Amino acid sequence: MDYNLYNWANKTILITDDDALSIKYFSKVLEPTNANLEFVSNGTEAVSYCMDNKNIDLVLMDIKMPLKDGLTATKEIKKIHPGLPVIVETAYAFDYDKANARASGADEFITKPIHREHLFELMEKYLK
Repeated sequence: MDYNLYNWANKTILITDDDALSIKYFSKVLEPTNANLEFVSNGTEAVSYCMDNKNIDLVLMDIKMPLKDGLTATKEIKKIHPGLPVIVETAYAFDYDKANARASGADEFITKPIHREHLFELMEKYLK
């Protein structure tokens, strides 16, 4: 797969994750796409960012975070921006985790470790 084919230069992606390694991973993996990457470290910051910024094209949301978990943040973001795609990411891949993610309003669910090809395919679905 040629990852350089993905050009999201006019797209803004909000990445919500409290793990430094995950942030580093997303930065490195998404760099070739030319997307504008914004980072916050908890659900409270994600909701605030979405309230203050209307130009977000997609949210990558970790489930387990301090202050406000990703599912609660997703519910609140969907109330503000119902059409904003949210891809929930987690190390927990049980069926009830997926069901809870869907119930929160998440558009997609991806498990860690995140494989770049699968991530790009999901993101392209909403960013093309």
